[in-house]
Amino acid sequence: MSIKKTILAVALAVAGSALAAVSPEEAKQLGSTLTPWGAIKAGNKEGTIPPYEGGLPVTTSPPGFVKDSGHWTDPYPDEKPLYSITAKNMDQYADKLSETTKVLLQRFPTFHVDVYPSHRVANYPQFVNDNSIKNATRCKTVKDGLALSGCHGGAPFPIPKTGNEMMWNVQLVYKPAMHLKSMPVYVDAAGSPVIAAIQDVYITTQYYDQTFTPETFEAAGSWFFIASVIQKYPPRIAGDGNLFYWGTDPVGYPNKSWTYQQGNRRIRSLPDAQYDFPILVSGGAQYYDEVYMFTGKMDRFDWKLIGKKEMIIPYNNYRANETSMEKMAAVGGGHHPNPDVLRWELHRVNVVEGILKPGARHAYAKRRYYLDEDIPAAGMADAWDHAGKPFRGYFGLAFWEYDAQWAYALPAFVYDLSTGIYFYTSTIADHSVSGLWNEPSPPYTFFTPEGLQRRSAR
Repeated sequence: MSIKKTILAVALAVAGSALAAVSPEEAKQLGSTLTPWGAIKAGNKEGTIPPYEGGLPVTTSPPGFVKDSGHWTDPYPDEKPLYSITAKNMDQYADKLSETTKVLLQRFPTFHVDVYPSHRVANYPQFVNDNSIKNATRCKTVKDGLALSGCHGGAPFPIPKTGNEMMWNVQLVYKPAMHLKSMPVYVDAAGSPVIAAIQDVYITTQYYDQTFTPETFEAAGSWFFIASVIQKYPPRIAGDGNLFYWGTDPVGYPNKSWTYQQGNRRIRSLPDAQYDFPILVSGGAQYYDEVYMFTGKMDRFDWKLIGKKEMIIPYNNYRANETSMEKMAAVGGGHHPNPDVLRWELHRVNVVEGILKPGARHAYAKRRYYLDEDIPAAGMADAWDHAGKPFRGYFGLAFWEYDAQWAYALPAFVYDLSTGIYFYTSTIADHSVSGLWNEPSPPYTFFTPEGLQRRSAR
């Protein structure tokens, strides 16, 4: 190899291993024409997407809202759909619909998409906005985009340049420490809903812990998502538990997970709890790398940022999250979610496509994400199998917790087009509490394998 080619190869390798943050001049857009997290402040020229005007105030209190109840009342209860999309008129809106949405419209005459007025509700805490602006010039990807350096406390890439950067924005969307009860629901091919589990969940993060800095966060292991889960129902798994650690440097500090089973009273590691490893309570209908839209190591796909696009996505789904599982499966023989309780809005999204790398293994050959510009973990995703056929779709049912200033983006439904099975990742309709509890966050020593065992044994 010539000296010139050797220098070029080294330069390309260095460029692939670390991507610099944006320039100070480009970062000046944040807080002016762009929000601190990088969304375009202006609305669209048609007026169908409004300008950003500060989101929902923390003082928002619609009739029926009870603070610290774990439930959030719909602030738009009297709004009616602007229009409805069916199989008959879907061609008119085809460029704004995901592939899975189109398949559902074509497959089921009872399925429709009701499009409501768009509301830009995001209103992050000031420290998150401040850190998002700081991250623009200090945060960068390293290790071929698989890890981060210099990031903390806000959107890592408010002005993303690559697919990896945008997928890091999804994983690091603002989530405070929380205690919640989650009730995932499985709907079988016959359209019958079944409570898959009732879970008691604690989630914490060092990434949004204000006592950390970028340096101390990385020194502590770079853990952005730490979760302790105890199964409360059904009886056959009651008392079992899981513990998860996902980090911003899964190369240097591999993601970790453990399980505890009451039957043998043993803690063991779960090295496969990532990628397309099925989540047990989902009956195989959801993979671990589909939690919160996407969570996990990105090394099996080549990620490309396609750009911004206007799309019709699920949004402000307060009503859907307060709908019982029986009512959610009450239309169309239960073969699709009840379209009368789903709310869709037109929003600008960032489109990212992931293509499976040669030689890599995953159930999906291609994935495409439609990520809301204000709430990156809100939106939709499509996945294709290795024959090139649409395989699964992910529809986020996020809503804004106005008093707590964050988006509860865990609820979603994942639809398997090959089997007709779909899975609600979490609903708050059929039990008393979800989301933030008004209590101190446990210490980090709570989130250990020994802590999981003690908690499971209670």
